[in-house]
Amino acid sequence: MWRSDELDSIPIHFILCTERTGSSLLSTMLNMNSSLIVASEEPFALYFSGKYGNISDWNERRINAFVDDFFSLFEKNAALYFEHKDRFAECLLAHAPILNYNRLIKLTYLNFYDRDMKNKDSIQVILDKQMKYVFQKEEITRLFPSATFLILTRYVLKNIEAKARRGIDFFSHPYYLSNVWKLTYDEALRFPRTKILHFETFIKNPEASLKSLNSSWDVPYESTQLDYQAGFSALIAHRSHLLSPEFIKKISDFHRGILDTAPRAKQQTAKPLSEKHQVVILKQTNETSKKLGYSTHSTAIKLNIWDGLSWMFYRTLALLFRPYLWRIYRQLPLKLKRIIRRRKKEYTP
Repeated sequence: MWRSDELDSIPIHFILCTERTGSSLLSTMLNMNSSLIVASEEPFALYFSGKYGNISDWNERRINAFVDDFFSLFEKNAALYFEHKDRFAECLLAHAPILNYNRLIKLTYLNFYDRDMKNKDSIQVILDKQMKYVFQKEEITRLFPSATFLILTRYVLKNIEAKARRGIDFFSHPYYLSNVWKLTYDEALRFPRTKILHFETFIKNPEASLKSLNSSWDVPYESTQLDYQAGFSALIAHRSHLLSPEFIKKISDFHRGILDTAPRAKQQTAKPLSEKHQVVILKQTNETSKKLGYSTHSTAIKLNIWDGLSWMFYRTLALLFRPYLWRIYRQLPLKLKRIIRRRKKEYTP
């Protein structure tokens, strides 16, 4: 049970990134620290602000409605990463007299990882690794005016090569993937109070990177943060009775290959980037790369009309399937979101 002043004193900060930047590895390592909790990628804080943001009287009916909404919109891996539903409801009911939207959101974050796996009494900082929030700057900074933002990035060519190998996006064309990279980091750089962490630096020296991050959040470094595989294995074992064998195999495969040191079961064979593609991508992403602190090289090669048209075509697709689609979905009523999630789950193996 938390007092109102205890909840109010816990800051919420965010990790902004795109796929294949080491964010899952970083989150797992940070979660091994007893003072930190990193939520899995669930944009509930944004989605529920319209319906629940102005409620001050939290009775049992409203709390149960929130819990039902939360679990119906949970996007992935609820059985692995979140507290049992009844325990979550009990927690909110116990805090009903002091609830407002900010405290409700913090309690929701504090129910990631069930209490038998992670003691929440010593949590000093809440972190949220979220890709969708990159394109919701105005709303996120309004809801969390004192938050800081860690920009986790990776060299553009290596990032799109890794994405292509995993086949995790609508399109695998390098111009589409590099436009997603550029759109993501152009938006991330607009956030206030940012700190940049390069994937390359993090992988080369994770201990130094973790110590620097912990220091920025006023949290002591713990050596157990490097023992992330043991922590993840313990989590799987603890909740295996709630998980299908297929899911365990899939998520274990993902974490085994999290450093790209071994091939994964669903790794795709991706063609290496052609020299022409590299030249176009580096030229078009040059300014963003420079702002992120990467070394850039000017090129005297001029793009022809076809190069420009091709780049703009894939930029349009990237805009449609990232900021535009996510912003449209953000505006949908919760009832419609629940219908969409229910239909999606019906057809998901």
